[in-house]
Amino acid sequence: MGRYQGSLRSGGSTAPPLHVELDLTEERLTVTSDAGVLGEWSLGEVGISGRPDGFHMRIGGEEVVIDITDDVGFALEMGLHSASPRLRRRMGAAFSEHPGDTEGS
Repeated sequence: MGRYQGSLRSGGSTAPPLHVELDLTEERLTVTSDAGVLGEWSLGEVGISGRPDGFHMRIGGEEVVIDITDDVGFALEMGLHSASPRLRRRMGAAFSEHPGDTEGS
């Protein structure tokens, strides 16, 4: 997994964004700034959706918006194509249990 540079702001905040680095390692997300580690979470604890103004992430009951310089690479690593990572995992598990059922019947 990789490291991504970006900026973070609280949802709805007008304060200037904070420069951060996101490190995706072994199913964990670590967010750091110049001040140090801001937090570390299991990917299963992170809700994410891609929106025009950045990635909206719900972590620990808080929503933050992150603008990533390599948004495509980050989205692919997070498993974000058209659904949240949690939903994509459930969809993948259902497909694995019924690999011939591509029509939903």
